[in-house]
Amino acid sequence: MGLELIGDATTVLAQTAPEDAYQTALTEATDAWWALTEAPTLAWPQASMPDTETEELATAIAALVLEVTEAILNVASKTTDPADRVACLKAVHHAGHVHAALR
Repeated sequence: MGLELIGDATTVLAQTAPEDAYQTALTEATDAWWALTEAPTLAWPQASMPDTETEELATAIAALVLEVTEAILNVASKTTDPADRVACLKAVHHAGHVHAALR
């Protein structure tokens, strides 16, 4: 799931950067994801996961939410545009709700 997120993020980066600046990162992220699809015991869950795995995944996602939230707060503290700051703080507010819901 993490590699899928990395693939999605590098896709956006590659699409918005000038002159294929991040095309290599996108290609490698895609290749990494495809490589893991060949691992039979690491397949994407098709049925519900056991409670312990579900809780571990929720904890991992909550930790990721905190990392992303910290990055957004960093951007909010550095921007000079009030609309950017408001948008960042709104996103942080909602991310806080995501974190709380996962705990």
